[in-house]
Amino acid sequence: MNWKLTKTLFIFVFILVNISLVIIYIDKVNKSHINDSEAENAVDFKQEEIKIPDNLPSVKNLKMQLLTARSFDFSSYAKAHSDISSEDSGAMAKGDISNPIDVSNDQYTDLKSYVKDKVYKGKDYEMSNIDNKKVTFEQTYDDYPIMNNNKARLEFNINDDGKASSYKQTAMKSITPSEGANNEKKQVNTARSAIEALYFNRYLKRNDEVTNARLGYYTVVKEPNVQVLEANWEIKVKHGEKIKTYYVEAVSDSPKVIEE
Repeated sequence: MNWKLTKTLFIFVFILVNISLVIIYIDKVNKSHINDSEAENAVDFKQEEIKIPDNLPSVKNLKMQLLTARSFDFSSYAKAHSDISSEDSGAMAKGDISNPIDVSNDQYTDLKSYVKDKVYKGKDYEMSNIDNKKVTFEQTYDDYPIMNNNKARLEFNINDDGKASSYKQTAMKSITPSEGANNEKKQVNTARSAIEALYFNRYLKRNDEVTNARLGYYTVVKEPNVQVLEANWEIKVKHGEKIKTYYVEAVSDSPKVIEE
């Protein structure tokens, strides 16, 4: 046996093992510093006497990007359906429900079934708001709502007897990723980081309460027929007796805040 060669190989393997251990150690130290930095920058909302929801939506491994969409023209669709008319140069459809749907006592199962089966692309809408006079649905893209947008909305009027007998609808079509070299998908920031952005921008103060946080698309460019949609967190905050809505960019390192 060539002991000199064996000794050389042993030394070489020993050096490689040590190099690997050093790399692993450095990686752990770096991750530890990142976690420590995040912990130092985190806002202690309890100490600040600001209430936030216990269970915020998870965005693990979720990436989103800018979208471009166009308004749907209901003119031809309305002509093919006797119970539907079009308005606003075809941008809005108005429908009559022959058998009004009872939504009293918080019973919305029949209404949701009607939307799914009878309304144009009803499966793409989700219920977003309810009051005594109307029930509102929002159009979705990849299961995320197009928020606060009168070009992607479905509204049912509620009569005094608690029944829905008509609706009006707008919709977007050709929803696709916006063109451009810098429009790659990016990791979505957490809901907590969006709430912290509100705090650092002085929209959140002592005794405020965050009542809801949801992720969706918000319109950042509005043209007559074309819109650009950006991933945003919609955060509702209770300031005393008033509730305000804020939109926080969801994929930006320095998120912009819009107050509605």
